[in-house]
Amino acid sequence: MNILLPLMSLLPLVAGCEPLPTVPTAPMIGAPAEVAALIRLTADKAILTGSTLQKTATGYTGAGYAGDFVPEGAKMVWTVPGAKPGIYEVRIRYKTIGGQKGYDLSVNGKKSSGMFAEAAAFTTIPGGKVELKTGENTVAIERGWGYFQIDSVELTPAKPAPPLKAVTAKLSDPRATPATQAMYDLLRRNYGKGTLSGQAQIPDSKYVQETIGETPAVQGGDFIEYSPTRLAKGSDPKNEVESMIAAAKAGQLITMLWHWNAPNGILDAPYTDKSGKKIDAHWYFGFYTTSTTFDLEKTLADPKSAEYALMLRDIDAIALQMKKFSDAGVPVLFRPLHEAEGGWFWWGAKGPEPCKKLWRLLYDRMTVKHNLHNLIWVYSSGTDPNWYPGDDVVDVIGIDQYPSDVSDPLSTVWETLLAQYGGRKMIALTEFGGVPDVASMERYGVRWSYFASWQGKDLGPRRYSVPELTRLYKAPKVMNLKGLPKLKK
Repeated sequence: MNILLPLMSLLPLVAGCEPLPTVPTAPMIGAPAEVAALIRLTADKAILTGSTLQKTATGYTGAGYAGDFVPEGAKMVWTVPGAKPGIYEVRIRYKTIGGQKGYDLSVNGKKSSGMFAEAAAFTTIPGGKVELKTGENTVAIERGWGYFQIDSVELTPAKPAPPLKAVTAKLSDPRATPATQAMYDLLRRNYGKGTLSGQAQIPDSKYVQETIGETPAVQGGDFIEYSPTRLAKGSDPKNEVESMIAAAKAGQLITMLWHWNAPNGILDAPYTDKSGKKIDAHWYFGFYTTSTTFDLEKTLADPKSAEYALMLRDIDAIALQMKKFSDAGVPVLFRPLHEAEGGWFWWGAKGPEPCKKLWRLLYDRMTVKHNLHNLIWVYSSGTDPNWYPGDDVVDVIGIDQYPSDVSDPLSTVWETLLAQYGGRKMIALTEFGGVPDVASMERYGVRWSYFASWQGKDLGPRRYSVPELTRLYKAPKVMNLKGLPKLKK
């Protein structure tokens, strides 16, 4: 999570999105009374707000394309009459330059989010799945990050999702302990049959337990306060590791991430950047790119440098904490270097190659030098395959999602990851800005291994009414602690 912790407060990773405006009446498409096959929506048939119909580029298929979705509230809206109800696959024909761009797709007011990769010419990509109701439906592409052009959207009735392919049976570490392999086997046997519930922090797990009588199957923690540059400033880990070991002894599966305060170069003072934005770069924000001068690429290029030695010192400090889990016989879903692709953390600031090199260094130092074989390595950088460090050092694929609409089934990102890793690695929802609606996701063919809700009143379970939280946690395909099979040794 992209967190701000001056007083342990939290800031979501969600790009600002205004509430869906009232949709104006859009022109009919001229579809037959019942549409059971392809529905094709071209830009010239949409109502445009904050965007214009353009004809400068080539390759568009209607009477023009829509661009550029710059102002807040920019969107294009179609009204689809006579649709046959059901789940539909979406394909979007677009182009954009200057890097990837986020967008929002809204169907009858229900939003989902996706990313457009850079494409100088019109390109068609999958846009996940949506649900159409009987009769008239409203389909919209909304601004998101803006600065893209849309030619058309296609909707095709979705086929039932096939069973998930079996994933790799063995962990990447050939010396993994029996308990670690047993935990992996439990996840593997359950994969595609149900989704394990989880929380990122113990206080939220206790809230769920006290409120609805269910304990999450997966318990999350963070090595953040064990970072040497935080300890030097007097941070208090508050026995995080010992609390997590106790949770494991109570039957929960353990996952740990590490908001790694930079080894050195922390600015530790506020400043104003070149754009005029005020940045709080105090030591407690030392994991942010904007709060440190630490240069990963330069450090990795000089293994004899003081910076390299400090980087190893930090890894060794976390290895000492991880050894406590090992000594207690507790396997850990270890999720380091998360969200690197975003660039907001220093480990992703120099691009994919240094980050992949750091992942392998971390893996080697933990497993070889420190003889830690209780780790299941969870990679959760993003969806760009250029950042992936390799099957030989990754066991589970994760993704962190903070959609503006928490009912988003996340079918777009799920299908992207499934296309990349299906049949090799399990896929988990390693962070979510709420509690995911697993029952709804199942209808779209989205089947995470486990989820971990983030924390706080706005991004965790406390944002829901008790009846809604009960519904989410007691859905048929959600597996909580009391339904968790015992680990086979």
